[in-house]
Amino acid sequence: MFERYTEQARRAIFFARYEASFHSAGEITAGHILLGVVREAETRSVAASLLEGHEISIRSTLGIPLPSGKAPIDLMKDIPLDRNAKMVLAYAFNEAEVDNSYYIYTDHILRGVLRFPNEAADALQLISLDLAKARTASKLIRAKYPPKKTLYHRLFGSPFQAHRVALAKLLAFLIVTVLATLLIRWLN
Repeated sequence: MFERYTEQARRAIFFARYEASFHSAGEITAGHILLGVVREAETRSVAASLLEGHEISIRSTLGIPLPSGKAPIDLMKDIPLDRNAKMVLAYAFNEAEVDNSYYIYTDHILRGVLRFPNEAADALQLISLDLAKARTASKLIRAKYPPKKTLYHRLFGSPFQAHRVALAKLLAFLIVTVLATLLIRWLN
């Protein structure tokens, strides 16, 4: 499920799970996901730059205190996502598509939070962050620091492009095969 997520985005989801586990929540909420993004302080991260210095106010708005004391014993327990958390991840996928990005970054998750009314989006509105500002910041940061190309991208281009090329070759092969078969039958 998380193969398209960058390492930083996966860590943000892990931190969200940790927050839910630490506070003995039955489900991971959109608020937990937002706190996971806040805790993931990736270098040059759009999300980190937009949320820098706001963790305490976000936590107080969400009513989730800082984890203190010992970590929960049962970190291996599976904690499901609630409806809003699922919507955040679905919208993060959509935001990556808007950016024409195969990979989902932490700022896509942050923008997923802002796409619909939820407790985490309300906390972000209190720090004057909205979807338009987040999209603009993403665009500026990506222009200044473009994502590194993987070996796959260097060899084959974007994953979407590779699939299109493969389909075009398959279609051309099928057309040639059908035409050759018709020509052979016509000659006999």
